[in-house]
Amino acid sequence: MSQSHQQQQRLEAKTLGGQLEYILENDFELSPRASQAISEVVTEIYGLEHYDPSYHLTQGQIQRTVISKSAKHGPKLEELPKVQVTLTKDKFHEDKQLQRSEGEQALRAAKILRMSGEAIEQGGTLSQEDLADILEVTVRTIKRDTRRIRENGFDVPTRGAYHDIGPGISHKTKIVELYLEYNTYSDIQRKTRHSPAAIKRYVISFGRVVMAFKNGLSLKEVAHIVGISEKLAGEYYELFLKFNTEKYQDRLRDITYIAEKKDATQAAAKRGVKNQ
Repeated sequence: MSQSHQQQQRLEAKTLGGQLEYILENDFELSPRASQAISEVVTEIYGLEHYDPSYHLTQGQIQRTVISKSAKHGPKLEELPKVQVTLTKDKFHEDKQLQRSEGEQALRAAKILRMSGEAIEQGGTLSQEDLADILEVTVRTIKRDTRRIRENGFDVPTRGAYHDIGPGISHKTKIVELYLEYNTYSDIQRKTRHSPAAIKRYVISFGRVVMAFKNGLSLKEVAHIVGISEKLAGEYYELFLKFNTEKYQDRLRDITYIAEKKDATQAAAKRGVKNQ
């Protein structure tokens, strides 16, 4: 069997029908044969083969069935627990800006970090085959890209890496740390190959996390208000504790000011819409 055919089989195993079979076998203790028969009937009745997950997505997003991050190595792929995750494949203007300034490889690296991180936050893991399929390149290209990303000091939480070394620190946290160390947006763009818009977005989220924690909110409340995972909110809080010294007070004040200004602008826009 060719490598490409094996990769295709692995991708096809991550289906709604495959998830249903896994649940029937493991949660309801049905036999594999009975689970498969029920899955086939449900698929036929409800037309799961025609289900379009993109119907509920915003522009640039895709939905994909991936292996759960709780799954262990060993069992056959079709026997592993799976989850559906929403991934941001295209950020349009921001991605085009990065492509123009840094090139195709840098854009692909940003997408690999973005989507693999999104999958982890939603309880799943992307394999190198998943990334190759989504980005329409070879697995060899993904392996080369992830190696270069790691050489630059960033963790890529693909399925194999996640189970070998854990989730690691988010690339967003590392980028905010660079900003806290008084690097400019241009400096950070050159070092990380991320667009200025993405860098500013991470910095603003960090600022909102700091303000929320200062107001006495819990980790869960902070994550909900800011719209990020609890893991990332926790990383940002640890980063704040690390840099909450006299040396970095000017930078912290700048960040909270930017975040406050952003929140005020959004609030004013919402009031304007309501009054129309």
